[in-house]
Amino acid sequence: MIFSFGPTMLVERGWSSSSAGSTISIVLWLAAFSVPFGGFLADRTKRGDAILVAGCVAFALLMLFLSRSGPVLPFVIALGLVCGLPAGAIMSLPPRVLERKTRPIGMGLFYTVYYAGMLVGPAIGGRISTSAGAASAALDFGAIVLLLCPVILWLFRRIVASQFRSAVSST
Repeated sequence: MIFSFGPTMLVERGWSSSSAGSTISIVLWLAAFSVPFGGFLADRTKRGDAILVAGCVAFALLMLFLSRSGPVLPFVIALGLVCGLPAGAIMSLPPRVLERKTRPIGMGLFYTVYYAGMLVGPAIGGRISTSAGAASAALDFGAIVLLLCPVILWLFRRIVASQFRSAVSST
């Protein structure tokens, strides 16, 4: 949502297209560092779930602040530093629960859903933004989706735990 609607939101605020695009691109440049750092942090601390939850919540709050604030640059920088933190923890979830024989198909399904979400999410954000008449509505939608991630993680952990209990009780 940041890359699809952030520049448009800034243009709606009176920025030139080139300034808006350049400013929002800072998020991507900083994400190039925050993604590996988040993976390192999750691996080193063995607290991937906590990093995932904190990263998603912080990312969501920063998106909400960005869409409502006057000073853009501090929020753009903060977004770049925070947005990549949960990525490593998220990507490590499927291989941890998939058995060796089902891992290839499981990862295929995981990435299919991931890329479908990357396709459908901005389309939904675009519809919301058009309905609301402001690009910031798409960023708000993105923030809501990010806030759903900890809930989905909780459900994922419950499902995995119940499958583990079933497997243990059947042996």
